[in-house]
Amino acid sequence: MKLTTPVAVCIWPEPAPNRPHVGAYPHYLLEVLDHAGLCYRRVEPDALVDALPTAGVLVTVGEAEMDVPTHEALTNWVRGGGAWLAIGGTGGAPDLLGVELAEPGFNMFGGRGRSVPLGEGYLAAADASHRVLAPMARPLHYFNGSALTATTGRVLASILDAHQRPLPHAGVVEHEPGDGCTLVIAPDVAGTIVRIQQGVAITRDGIGPSDGSAPVCDGVLKSDDGGVLDWSFDRQPLPGVDGCTAFLEPIADQWRELVLRGILHLAHRRGVAVPMLWYWPDNADAIAHLSHDTDGNHPDRGRALLDLVNELGIRSTWCVIEPGYDRSFIDELRQAGHELAMHYDAVSEGKRWSQAQFNEQWAFLRALFGVERITTNKNHYLRWEGDTDLFQWCAAAGIELDQSKGPSKTGVAGFNFGSCHAWFPLDPAGRPIDVLELATQTQDLEVFAPRQLGDALVDAAARHHGVLHVLFHPFHMEKAEVRDALRHVAATVRQRGLPWWTAARINRWERARRRLGFTRFEQSAGRASVSLRAGEALPGATLLWMLPGPGADDGQPVQRWGFPGQAVTIDLDTGTDRDIDASWSMPARAAT
Repeated sequence: MKLTTPVAVCIWPEPAPNRPHVGAYPHYLLEVLDHAGLCYRRVEPDALVDALPTAGVLVTVGEAEMDVPTHEALTNWVRGGGAWLAIGGTGGAPDLLGVELAEPGFNMFGGRGRSVPLGEGYLAAADASHRVLAPMARPLHYFNGSALTATTGRVLASILDAHQRPLPHAGVVEHEPGDGCTLVIAPDVAGTIVRIQQGVAITRDGIGPSDGSAPVCDGVLKSDDGGVLDWSFDRQPLPGVDGCTAFLEPIADQWRELVLRGILHLAHRRGVAVPMLWYWPDNADAIAHLSHDTDGNHPDRGRALLDLVNELGIRSTWCVIEPGYDRSFIDELRQAGHELAMHYDAVSEGKRWSQAQFNEQWAFLRALFGVERITTNKNHYLRWEGDTDLFQWCAAAGIELDQSKGPSKTGVAGFNFGSCHAWFPLDPAGRPIDVLELATQTQDLEVFAPRQLGDALVDAAARHHGVLHVLFHPFHMEKAEVRDALRHVAATVRQRGLPWWTAARINRWERARRRLGFTRFEQSAGRASVSLRAGEALPGATLLWMLPGPGADDGQPVQRWGFPGQAVTIDLDTGTDRDIDASWSMPARAAT
């Protein structure tokens, strides 16, 4: 078997308007794979027949009505030993996946299409020992998908409704048609990730939970008024603090990882090596980030915080609110290696939510900082109105990273927008916006939330290989317990071996790694080779070879998403090409 594509990705056309849609924003799956650094090739539906013979794993998104030649080619390829992951639908070949499409039990207007939509609900592991589902300790919230019933396939996960009551649908099904292997994930993964990360448009106050811990209905519109996660099912008790619950699991990231585990599982089964550019340089597990909102601009408290972070060896991001500190202190922050960022104010008296007001404050801060460009913004009080207006304002001003998604109340703390990674948003029409969102996870520990929350967030960010983002205001530096809480977080981060980065550095790295291209892939007879081209310098870039058997090369052994691999760390200069090889030993087909 000679392969030239480790993973081929085909996105089926969406249904016509006024027909049931089982998914939203299917192309966002490409964003998921790009962020994961996966080596893959996009294949259009009309080119699928020609692409299959040299593809290792096929990934499809959505439902389809395949023509006869495509259906026959896919059937022969899978039964002949191919590996297929179908997401949010069966791609028009349910028999190959061991499922059938659900049908409505009665005639209804607008109810018939290529599939019945799942609506909102939860994915619950039926086989928690399976490595695709092993980390899913709790049911996973989803939004829409394709209602499927298992026939000859093995159900790995079932479907619960929005109140976590069992439904007669299959959530994840594994099948072995002929010599091949398939996996179908019924929920709409791409649309679910977008909905959790971005929430819904904000035109009025949200409603908090019944325990009173998150009174978001406070007369101020802010990002957490648009959250879509469930107060009862998606929060967890904070260990060591009776009665305190928080969003302790990044649910959108779990959906991302489910896709990666599905791909790696099938690749392992078929004996395919999958190259990936790891999230962080030098094979780091995760990154820590500290930001400060300078509300009030009190010089003594700003000085106390600067002395503390310098003592701890942390370079942090200072989100400065108008009118800011005096110029000498601003210069001292810069000289110490800290980032100067914007803190857009649409809360204080005379301040408004408008692009004109945003631009006025942006221009003032640029002059104060003495710079042409500001990289990062975070809104005062995490203010937010509308849908993606703020992202559009940032993009127009050249601000490349925002931090305004996050918790304004204790009971919303944690990953209330589902991710500890930096992600690109979509506008309502599905077009990408060139601004990274790095959501805030908590504010000042021992004021906003118990110190134990910091431990839980560090642990989650490390497990999901993302960014710990904690916010400490200079205003609270008069409190010894807040200073001690920051020291405690710093010690915990140091113990886990995570480096501290500013938001600007996270932004530079994420954008640079997106410019790396996989220009060639070849695999045959237990050997694989890939060619890389760096569009921008990537010192310490780590290439993962996710191998189907024990590696025979000198790479560092790693476990990622429950699968073995090798890590090769190299320095890549702008425009350079590198060839990296891997070899391994294994039987023709690995065990599950």
